Amino acid sequence: MDTDMSSYADSWEAYWAATASNRQRSLWDCDPEFASARDLPRFAPHLDPEQTLIDIGCGNGTQTRHLAQHHRRVIGTDVSASAIRTARAQDPDNTYLVLDLLDPSAVQALHARLGDAGIYMRAVLHQIRPEHRPVFAASLRTLLGTNGILAFVELAPGAEEYLHQLVKEYGPLPDLTRVLDTGVRPGSVDRDEALALLGADEFIVLAESDTTVHTTYTLPTGRRAEVPAYFMALRHA
Repeated sequence: MDTDMSSYADSWEAYWAATASNRQRSLWDCDPEFASARDLPRFAPHLDPEQTLIDIGCGNGTQTRHLAQHHRRVIGTDVSASAIRTARAQDPDNTYLVLDLLDPSAVQALHARLGDAGIYMRAVLHQIRPEHRPVFAASLRTLLGTNGILAFVELAPGAEEYLHQLVKEYGPLPDLTRVLDTGVRPGSVDRDEALALLGADEFIVLAESDTTVHTTYTLPTGRRAEVPAYFMALRHA
């Protein structure tokens, strides 16, 4: 893995280490009722109950814990060791692993251990720079094999404009600023680009819908900021 790619691990480690030490909450760490609890019914009917479900980019494990209540075996993975330590401390009953999807050998080793797996991934792909996305997508395909279901939520093209408007109206969002200060540069990945990365001719779309990514940022109106997003569930053809 080249040093440019390893910067993701450094950035997220810095973020989660500071978040844990300062007892802060991540901008995306919303309650499951606004995230995995509303996503799961959209893809659960397609899951193989005997397969492992991997929560990619699990952070402190909030969504993993909910998924584990509804699926026999769930593993949370994150590129940050600090995030995984926090997840394990809060949830010793489930499995959490450090995993970098830009490290193909680590991904292949996990697939060899688990076999084909289902994947849940919430607002992760947009953080990967365009030049690294093919490697990331190839790792997803490795973990899925030929029988896994991929369910993901990704920021819609209108997300950046929405966030800019929030900053214009209410000033900098402290929790977003903490992310940007690590060097992470969020973008967006529309549905067609996501499908093209995975191989549009290789996957069947099982379900899709517009949605939002619910945040922990409370607007002056009393409502939480909700970033435009979309949901998709795919199966290998």
